Amino acid sequence: MTNSRNKGASFEREIANNLNESLNLKKPLKRILEQTREKHLPDLILGNWFLECKRYGQGAEPLESWWDQVIKSTPEGCLPALIYKFNHRPIKVRIPLYAVNRNLQKDFSNTCDISLESFIFLIKSFYMEDIKDHL
Repeated sequence: MTNSRNKGASFEREIANNLNESLNLKKPLKRILEQTREKHLPDLILGNWFLECKRYGQGAEPLESWWDQVIKSTPEGCLPALIYKFNHRPIKVRIPLYAVNRNLQKDFSNTCDISLESFIFLIKSFYMEDIKDHL
């Protein structure tokens, strides 16, 4: 039987490494280790993006409680992102719709799910200020 904590930590490292490489970060993203002891901390922080990573065996859609968790860990003025993966499915990222179109109302209830590659494209296209401290 797989240890779910180890599985989750491994997925967080995988995402951090992927973002480090894809965004050419010189100061790499690192897991927030205090999140295991303290509530309302995300797994990773990239500028104003607060990232929660979930790796799960069976399924296709993330649980509402996962999105609620990332919202609770995201301070006012920052952006939540839920990065999730199910077995035999690609990695997806749930973000608020207004992160894609700034003309939309800022709220966390209207979301879209995009590929990890599209999320990286979004960061490079609209949110370079969020990675400047890592360059």
